[in-house]
Amino acid sequence: MGWCSFKDHQILDLAKKHPFDVFITADKNLPYQQNLTDKTLKVIILNSRSTRPDDLVPLMEKISEMILFLSMGSSVFINDVGEIELVG
Repeated sequence: MGWCSFKDHQILDLAKKHPFDVFITADKNLPYQQNLTDKTLKVIILNSRSTRPDDLVPLMEKISEMILFLSMGSSVFINDVGEIELVG
């Protein structure tokens, strides 16, 4: 899609114009840098020890399950053991 050079706020704005429901990021500072309360996306912030695939792949199964139960506009952290914490 050519979005790799965009900043988080640009990606969140672009996502409104495309058929995305979920924004998944490893940027733990996102809730402190962006106003997530007015977003229509589900935002999932990976609170993992690293962004290596070996550390993230186990979270993908948990994330795929929890996406179904998150309401639009909600933002959550998910840690290495799959614990979920609401943002805000």
